[in-house]
Amino acid sequence: MRYAAVSYIPAIHKGYIDFFKRYPGVLYVLDQELVREVPRMERDIRALAPAEVKALLEGLKIFKAVRVLGKKVLPQIQNEALPIVMPDEDVNRHFAETYLSGKKIEFVSVFLRWDKQISAKEFEVPPDRVISEEERDREMMGLAFKEAEKSPDWWRQIGAVIAKDGKPLVVGFNKPVPSKDYTFGPFGDPRSNFDAGMGFEISRALHAEAGAIARAARQGIALEGASLYVTTFPCPVCAKSVAEAGIKRVYYSKGYSLLDAEDVLRAHGVEIILVKSA
Repeated sequence: MRYAAVSYIPAIHKGYIDFFKRYPGVLYVLDQELVREVPRMERDIRALAPAEVKALLEGLKIFKAVRVLGKKVLPQIQNEALPIVMPDEDVNRHFAETYLSGKKIEFVSVFLRWDKQISAKEFEVPPDRVISEEERDREMMGLAFKEAEKSPDWWRQIGAVIAKDGKPLVVGFNKPVPSKDYTFGPFGDPRSNFDAGMGFEISRALHAEAGAIARAARQGIALEGASLYVTTFPCPVCAKSVAEAGIKRVYYSKGYSLLDAEDVLRAHGVEIILVKSA
């Protein structure tokens, strides 16, 4: 099937290259006037000028044609008979909602994620580990994984749910601080430059568990006797907060490269349970 590709392209990376090769017809690159309608994205320090992007992509010889799309050319794309495909990100969503209402559009992810094995210990299960295959625990862990998908940290996405009496109380996912618009940058969180398990204290991220515990405190929710469901076993720093909050059970799906956190939890009488997926 033929498509017309339309996109804001601040910098060319593997995610975009894979997208280009999948839709090699005609590409329209949004010009700066249209990009500036979403100001926080226009300030991307990596961003190339649309004409520079056009010249680079023409050199790759993937597309039949590459055109810069400004407001004067808008009627051309608005009257385009072909279905439109766009990378799924904020500027493109804004452009589609503002100028392409009623047109058939497919949004495609060009998000890159680190797929290297972080630590072999993440796949080790201690022989004395309590394992749960209960449907309720799987459902709670499923909620935690849905939260993890919201994380902008493509290197490591973690989700957490704190529950009591079988009901979720608060949720969280790892995210950059001081705000959701403060990104990790093209090289990820600074701690990613260290070996597995090292440098976790210099992370720019608020961890999922810490965020959920802080949210509970803000909302006046007591966590004494509660259960924590987290997609990856807590780091040592978060384990201290979990123990002091009065949480009595930690359910996890994947391990962690340091054992210090387990020592902290066990010393505070916190039960540790591995949730096995179906």
